[in-house]
Amino acid sequence: MKKNLLYLLALVCSLTLFAACSSDDDDSDNKNNENPPEEEAVITAPNVIGTYWGNLDISMIPDGSDQEIVIGDGIEKFITLSQVSNTEVKIELKDFELFINQQILKFGDIVIDKCEVKKGEGMSTFTGQQDLTFEGDAASLGTCPVTVTGTVEGGNADMTINVKVPALKQTVKVTYSGVKQVAEPSGT
Repeated sequence: MKKNLLYLLALVCSLTLFAACSSDDDDSDNKNNENPPEEEAVITAPNVIGTYWGNLDISMIPDGSDQEIVIGDGIEKFITLSQVSNTEVKIELKDFELFINQQILKFGDIVIDKCEVKKGEGMSTFTGQQDLTFEGDAASLGTCPVTVTGTVEGGNADMTINVKVPALKQTVKVTYSGVKQVAEPSGT
């Protein structure tokens, strides 16, 4: 009888021990379910970085109007998209100028420091905005809000840059279509 009581006591102790361990495991699982791991950042910027060669079409849109007045068509230019972070790029259009009223108006560089890049099916999109103060002949225009939207698909970049010019009460709309340039491999 004492032997059976000893076996019963050993059985009860072992069941209690296993139940206690099982309870700890459940708490651990619940904690993971309550606080899911953070999502991994989607790396998108490298898909669009590079230098693109293409054409600018430039038009002016007076405030309060939908009418576009074309002031430049098929102007060949490079635009560079460089990586800022895993999901952001910097856009540079160097030496931007307009030919207006028989004069060349030099704006200098149009640079948007941070454009957010999102990857879709087969293409990436980017958007950004920044206030720019131009140099040179265009310094008198003051600070101008600039927005950019665009896509890159298969090495082709298309974008629209809108420069709101409060001093002139109009928006300069620049549409761009370009092809990514492939760098020559360096070597011996």
